[in-house]
Amino acid sequence: MKKILLLLPALLVAPVLAWASGGGTGHPELIDLTKTIYGYLGIGLFVAAYMLVPLENTIHLRKSKPVLLAAGIIWVLVALAYMSIGDTHTAHEAIKDSLLEYAELFLFLLVAMTYINSMEERNVFQALRAFLVSKGFSLRLLFWITGLLAFVISPVADNLTTALLMGAVIMSVGGDNKKFVALACINIVIAANAGGAFSPFGDITTLMVWQNGKVAFSEFFHIFLPSLVNWLVPALCMSLAIDKGSPKKLDDKVEMKYGAKIVIALFLLTIITAVSFHNFLHLPPAAGMMLGLGYLGFLSYHIKRKEGRRMFYDNILGARKKGMASTSLSALQGKTHSEIIHMINTLPSAAFILNKDHVITHWNKAMEVLTGVSARDKVGTKEQWKPFYPKERPVLADMVLETGSKTLIEKFYRGKNMVNNFLESVYEVSDFDPSIGEKGSWRYFTSAPLKDINGQVVGVIEIIEDMEEVQETRVYFDIMERIARAEWDTLLFFYGVTLCVGGLGQFGYLGLVSNFMYGDLGPTIANSLVGVLSAIVDNIPVMFAVLKMDPVMSHGQWLLVTLTAGVGGSLLSIGSAAGVALMGTARGIYTFGVHLKWMPIIALGYIASIFVHLFINARFM
Repeated sequence: MKKILLLLPALLVAPVLAWASGGGTGHPELIDLTKTIYGYLGIGLFVAAYMLVPLENTIHLRKSKPVLLAAGIIWVLVALAYMSIGDTHTAHEAIKDSLLEYAELFLFLLVAMTYINSMEERNVFQALRAFLVSKGFSLRLLFWITGLLAFVISPVADNLTTALLMGAVIMSVGGDNKKFVALACINIVIAANAGGAFSPFGDITTLMVWQNGKVAFSEFFHIFLPSLVNWLVPALCMSLAIDKGSPKKLDDKVEMKYGAKIVIALFLLTIITAVSFHNFLHLPPAAGMMLGLGYLGFLSYHIKRKEGRRMFYDNILGARKKGMASTSLSALQGKTHSEIIHMINTLPSAAFILNKDHVITHWNKAMEVLTGVSARDKVGTKEQWKPFYPKERPVLADMVLETGSKTLIEKFYRGKNMVNNFLESVYEVSDFDPSIGEKGSWRYFTSAPLKDINGQVVGVIEIIEDMEEVQETRVYFDIMERIARAEWDTLLFFYGVTLCVGGLGQFGYLGLVSNFMYGDLGPTIANSLVGVLSAIVDNIPVMFAVLKMDPVMSHGQWLLVTLTAGVGGSLLSIGSAAGVALMGTARGIYTFGVHLKWMPIIALGYIASIFVHLFINARFM
């Protein structure tokens, strides 16, 4: 293990390795530019940019930004390097190849993300979650159910969506049992990553392998059993540490919206279409996915007609005026109670703050303008309801402070509330106020708990907007808005990675690393090492680099690297999007350190999956 850890930095600083041309890469020999100043600058820039990616949550710099910058500059260096030897054609053709590779994956992923977002908007995932939390399963049974569902759902939905869905179930029923929540989160991460490994749709890396023709659609199921073993081995060990008790049964009901089941059916039809385009028509799968987006477009039109909006066009990519509440809460996110109270009067939105006793402590100037009531008359009272309701009742901020706030919000604002998709622990509701103007108006209320430096809730803030148009756009199904809600940061990050790796390959560094890994170490060790590396470095650039190297190896070895790149991220909590997402969902309970304690058991499952693959797929090796 120590030797492997020592090798990882070497793979990131490949210029220090000796150049060996050819190297069994399967590509025509490139001009050796690895020892030029352009090559050194390129590799240094990539390493510097990628060092910022794991710090995204610390420095609040989107991961796409450094790699986009690096990608552009690296290709400037590639062009200059070739121009220095009188070649003005090679760099142009090379970047076109990288752009074509990215375009196919971009279109494929965009359609998949749009369908997932549409199912979320139609309450598909919320209904599944509500069903699970209302059944009163024992903790140990819930551990196995959520793990199994993560394993089963992730081959179709991405592992991030799957992990967030199952994580919400765990937090709903076991939030007070920290040991159970931590173990269940680890189990979900492993299961989601393992389930995604045996499907082209389960992870970006498997999609890349399929689209590059290295593994056929049906051949992914050859690694089903190794993927299952990768999850079951640690799950069996961890389940022994789960209590046999049962959590309190929750009465949580969510109905799927009109057309939800049709969206699911169309998504499955879209997958079939993409596979058929690839296998039978020999066309790019992305073209089949775009045809599937057409299916969803016509369903969206049907839903719009049913909602009585036939004469209205959908917004272009979901564009609409951004509400002041979202702007204000984005500025407040991550700040403590003491920091926020110094900012409240500078907010453009009407806002007030309550302490834990539901007493008004702050009533900002915009609130005075909206309500016509001065802060002097409100601070120190519990009369936050008066400007909005004819008789005393709790407002949204009062409900957020209470245990079981979701039940209270559902009681008073049934059908008018939602959890904010982008900000932590933020609730949004809309309600009609007949006292405004001649016909009344919709008001939009947004509320979030405030915490001290120790993370303890010490108050709550509520922001109010007079925004009838916001309420109207939120209740309708808009396919353009579903497209707009795609993970654009991930899509742009993937562009940067594709262009960076393509540029470094043009210098010759990928051939160098390929020769060292697949020539000196051998394909089995190299492919096993890819999984370990993907727990530290994102598996997307790792797999893309392997595909660009295109080492000459057996079909069984391509299956092995597909498996290890998919499941290797489970070794660390930061090794996959699923792990990072659940660390946010179960903040302070599921942590890097908690996951690290169970890494030997997870590694046992990782090693066992490799041996199972080598045994059952020996004929392909």
